[in-house]
Amino acid sequence: MKFSVCLLVLISSLLAFCQQPVTQPADALNSLSFMKGDWAGKQEFNTPDRPAMTDDATDRIEMGIAGKYLCETLSTTLSGRKPTDTRHFISFDRQSGKYTAWWFNDTSSHPTELTGDLTGKKLVLLSNSSGPGPVMRATYESPSENKLTFLLEMKSGESWTRLFLTTYSKKAAATQP
Repeated sequence: MKFSVCLLVLISSLLAFCQQPVTQPADALNSLSFMKGDWAGKQEFNTPDRPAMTDDATDRIEMGIAGKYLCETLSTTLSGRKPTDTRHFISFDRQSGKYTAWWFNDTSSHPTELTGDLTGKKLVLLSNSSGPGPVMRATYESPSENKLTFLLEMKSGESWTRLFLTTYSKKAAATQP
């Protein structure tokens, strides 16, 4: 009888523990604080055998969704076209120890999923090789306090081809009256 009661208490405790909400390691997302802010800059496209193409780009990065994601809203104004509309959500998977990201944009009906690692102020994410389309590598890096770069590359055989490099400067914070 005592064994049955102890077993029941153990099972109840285990079930109660399993129902607790999963929390993201705050340190992991706080390590991406160098990315947060309102950014403006230029996106330089790789255009072999064609004239250089550089366009205006903006990026707003902030914590969102109960502090579980770094939410990014990007836009590039291409000459003669309406601005692009892109959303990136970056989180941290404590089970794998990797950063995870889901990218949504106005040219695709499905998100791109990526995983990667942070070294200092450099986050490198790779798309899943089993997913649709080519393997992509995205690198966010902060070379100084008010600068952020975003490099997007595509795997081509065993090498990487640069698609574009965006160099941002942090916008000055609006003053409150």
